[in-house]
Amino acid sequence: MKIYLRKRIVILTKHTFRVFLIQLVCLQALLANPSNSQGLEDYHVRVDAHKASLVEVLSGLEHQTDFRFAYNQKLIQSQQKITLKLDADLRTVLKKITEQCDFQFRRIDESIFVTAVNTQDKSRKPVEEDRTLKGKVIDAETDEPIVGGTIIVEGGSKGTVTDLEGRFELTVDGKARRLRVSFLGYEPKTIEIGNQNQFTISLSPKEGVLEEVVVVGYGEQKKANLSGAVDNIGGKSLSALQVNTIGEALLGQLPGVYVDIADGKPGRAAGFNIRGSTSINGGGPLIVIDGVPQTTNDLNNISPHDIEEISVLKDAASTAIYGARASFGVILVTTKRGNEAMSVRYDNYFGFSKPTRVPELYDNPLDYLSINENEFNANIGHNYFTDAQIAYPEQVAADPSLPHATVEDIGGRPNLLLGGQVYNYYDLWFRDLTPKQNHRFSVGGKDKKFQYYLSGDFNHEEGALSFKPEKINRYTLRSNITYNVTENLSVFNSTSLVKRDEEHPNQYLYGFTSNVWRFIENSNPMMPEYVEIDGEMVPTDIGFYREFVENQSGIEQAMHDTKSTIGVDWKILGGKLKLHVDGTYQFTNTEKLRWWDNTGPYLSNSFNNRNIVLDYYADAGPSKIYRSRWRTIRNNINAYGTYDTSYGLHNLTVMAGYNQESYNYLYSYADREYPLQVPQHSLNLASGVANVSDDDDKNASRSVFTRINYNWNGKYLLEINGSYFLSSKFAKENRGHAFIAGSGAWRISEESFFDNIRSTVNNVKLRVSYGSIGNANIGSYDYIPIMGVSQSAYTLEGERVNYTSSPNPKSANFTWETVETLNFGLDATFFRNRLTTTLDVYQRNTDNMLANFRSLPSVFGATVPKENIASLKTQGWELNLAWNDTRKVGRNPFSYGVRFNISDYHSEITDYYNPTNYLADYYRGQQLGEIWGLTTEGYFQTDEEAQNGALLETNSYKAYAAAGTIKFQDINGDGVINFGERTLENPGDYRKIGNTTPRYQYGITLNGAWKGIDLNVFFRGVGKRDIYPGAEAVNFWGPYNRKYQVMLQHTVDERWTPDNPDAYFPRPQGYLALGNNDLGVPQTKYLQDASFLRLKNLTVGYTIPSSLTERIKISHVRVYFSGQNLWETTALHFSLDPEGLTKDPDANESRVGLGTAYPIQRVFSFGLQVKL
Repeated sequence: MKIYLRKRIVILTKHTFRVFLIQLVCLQALLANPSNSQGLEDYHVRVDAHKASLVEVLSGLEHQTDFRFAYNQKLIQSQQKITLKLDADLRTVLKKITEQCDFQFRRIDESIFVTAVNTQDKSRKPVEEDRTLKGKVIDAETDEPIVGGTIIVEGGSKGTVTDLEGRFELTVDGKARRLRVSFLGYEPKTIEIGNQNQFTISLSPKEGVLEEVVVVGYGEQKKANLSGAVDNIGGKSLSALQVNTIGEALLGQLPGVYVDIADGKPGRAAGFNIRGSTSINGGGPLIVIDGVPQTTNDLNNISPHDIEEISVLKDAASTAIYGARASFGVILVTTKRGNEAMSVRYDNYFGFSKPTRVPELYDNPLDYLSINENEFNANIGHNYFTDAQIAYPEQVAADPSLPHATVEDIGGRPNLLLGGQVYNYYDLWFRDLTPKQNHRFSVGGKDKKFQYYLSGDFNHEEGALSFKPEKINRYTLRSNITYNVTENLSVFNSTSLVKRDEEHPNQYLYGFTSNVWRFIENSNPMMPEYVEIDGEMVPTDIGFYREFVENQSGIEQAMHDTKSTIGVDWKILGGKLKLHVDGTYQFTNTEKLRWWDNTGPYLSNSFNNRNIVLDYYADAGPSKIYRSRWRTIRNNINAYGTYDTSYGLHNLTVMAGYNQESYNYLYSYADREYPLQVPQHSLNLASGVANVSDDDDKNASRSVFTRINYNWNGKYLLEINGSYFLSSKFAKENRGHAFIAGSGAWRISEESFFDNIRSTVNNVKLRVSYGSIGNANIGSYDYIPIMGVSQSAYTLEGERVNYTSSPNPKSANFTWETVETLNFGLDATFFRNRLTTTLDVYQRNTDNMLANFRSLPSVFGATVPKENIASLKTQGWELNLAWNDTRKVGRNPFSYGVRFNISDYHSEITDYYNPTNYLADYYRGQQLGEIWGLTTEGYFQTDEEAQNGALLETNSYKAYAAAGTIKFQDINGDGVINFGERTLENPGDYRKIGNTTPRYQYGITLNGAWKGIDLNVFFRGVGKRDIYPGAEAVNFWGPYNRKYQVMLQHTVDERWTPDNPDAYFPRPQGYLALGNNDLGVPQTKYLQDASFLRLKNLTVGYTIPSSLTERIKISHVRVYFSGQNLWETTALHFSLDPEGLTKDPDANESRVGLGTAYPIQRVFSFGLQVKL
């Protein structure tokens, strides 16, 4: 049953309400304390002491009051004596005591702290007591009371909020000096307390979110003046999630920004997409970091804690200034600069992770082999195990002294007899918890001459494998320094250094073992790692694989990246003209070593050598050592100027500039077979034929660009962006192209007819934009006919001979793909900017996509050249809602926020050359992500019905049809189930049954802070998505995929039998999920609803009051717990994770299926943040 958006919202509302109730109960418990307290003068005490110790005197006072005195060892050891006879209030008594000793008293709530004092300090107060401050907060322009304003003691956590009349009452200790008063939509104010107890505080309104400055292409703009589709998120929101990559931080945070993290493997890089499908030839957003175009890898290597802001440019009007590199959006990253006051920070966390899903094995050793043999093998006419092997588990059960594994000669051939135990290698080979840690240090500051920010970050992650885990260490250094030569001239430098060291197990042994998880899926779990043969312990297939991964192979990789930008900013003409020039050099070097030694001995389990001891693992190919190196050099130059001017109500900004970029990539590798000493990892110590190769890639681009902004009185906004872009990726006659886009906006709320409701509806702005941009996301030499060079398998005089192939012809009209975007938007804020909302609706057309145009006879002898003939249309919408407010809870302010975003898109092929409308190719009218499949009616009830019924024509095992075989609907009534001609006009019994496109992707953030406690909760979900498991999805199908693959608990419990006719899975048959067999073909019964809701992040922190930390010269100390992927709800069956529905990205062959990648991880971490 599909879970669509309405049902998802209902479920989400229930969970949100439960979370709210839990928070409310917690707050009630925290507030369960007396709200009123008496002053020192309210307690009448009597003292009659003669040369008594201070401890004795204070003990007597404790018995007469509700206070407790807190003191250290120094007071206990004090020899000072007190002589005092007095009947008075407690304040007077304590004052008299201080006249006879070198101690003073400070009251905090129901405790009185006793501390030693400097006797030379004449200004000291003998008794410091809480005092009560009262007042009212009003609007400076209207004198109206401000309801919900926040009043906090500066440097502490104590505070309150104003009531319905704008009044407040706050009890502070005697050391309080200043109050910080703030309210959303107003300028904050700091008030000196002095000797006052009564206050009237006026706050001046500000434009709030509209005054916020947003980074755009080659500059900044006020949010109020934006007319394009631009979204942004601050570094504070990113760092609140306590994750260590930008991909994890951005996931689900902004509508229309999609982050793809393929699996849970340590160090897995994220991919980024803006607004869905781009081109059938691929493409993604341009990444710009501190004004310099970068790669996705560069973005993945930045710590989220170094980010000041991320802006996302979504429409053509915003991205046209970057030309053909930005046809599918731009992600602009601004790293931190120093603030006014110098600050030193140290942050860390230590954590651990575990998989969200682990397959559950069927672990009954008595019938494990018999079920596999008598059902999954026999039902397709195969046999895999001998009678002796099937009987042995019962023998071991009857006589436990028998070995669990032994090799015996039966019928002239060796038999490996197994019994007594099913080995769960998921448990045996993987750790329950996997460690990780992160340490960050930063220092920043600013004065009249210097602005600086320096940071260092160390991140360590490990994999789950117990005997050879992945280990990834990332070291990052970053500096941003600006020097003001004069008031109008400054120079700056931004430098980043990244070092990444990786150790990985070499998990690939043969075609089915792209990773350890995949190997276990293809192994018999009744087989131990070792078996005794002739008195020696010999590794089995499983044991050899463990030794191979642990000791006989490995992968080491090291990456070094250095990037430095130097630039100048100059203001002239009284600041109206701002000139900017910068140049960037980036060098990235990556080196990789991979080696493997496949020598045995081991007990083979292969078909041709089953149960025979071999000296080497032949399926793995020869032992080999392999070295490779990637080197990339990037150069970038930016030069632009911005001129601002105003004429009455007319405001004009003109920016124009020049950009130049070059890219130089070189790849080289060498491998050699049969290393003599593998542990030395040297090509020189190997023998055999050496293979050496290299590859290089170079391209460059130049552009001139401009942006013109005009607004009249802040009401009517117009922007034009344009660029002329030159790319070396095209032939000279097609190398240059001009791109232009425009946008406009109307701030309706600035009109006079809005005056009466402006206090409620603070801002309303309508936006529209349109533009066309080229797409240069193609190869550097795609326009050039290239002759491939390969090595022959034959040798001439001991050397392998090189040969060339015929060049692939190219179209004479090879040119740019063009991307047109039309966008309509609405921005609005309500209730003094507490509620903000943004809505965008868009259509993006990708035209002139490269595709095959015509069929040519085979005698042509080469691949048909692609031409610019295809088109794609993507339509979508985005909604963002946010509420932020402060309320009084108890006697302290409780600030909270709720943010909700949702987006959706769908894409359609509007033009493509496919004259037959063949369904295995693109066709006009196709919705991307379509799943075509059969309609499942159920199972045949009898053998006779199955043998006479309509069977799937392509099923290789239809001759074995019987009761329990899948019954498909014969839609076209021809008596056979087939795909017709696999065309749109004749699909046979095929129909559209689903779509893999994730629809209605949403994110929900809840945050709050009260009395030093902070909470951040983030949910992410997908409202609608269909997935078919397909071939090689072993964690779903088990031995239905391949007869010898691991049997899972659900495949046994849910298999059809005469006693279980309504089972989820059909009659057990091996290979049924492969190719075009019954389960390999998409069908309605096993189509999975992949919608989900997941608690992506939960962070709870506590900030220690500064009144305590300042004693040790520390201004801020926070401890926290953070968890990722803690909970989810989904309709997916069995061990599939809704965010792990991918094939192993590291696999270099086709025999991997859905869900075979590294599992998604639950992460639990504990951290500390210290600020000096």
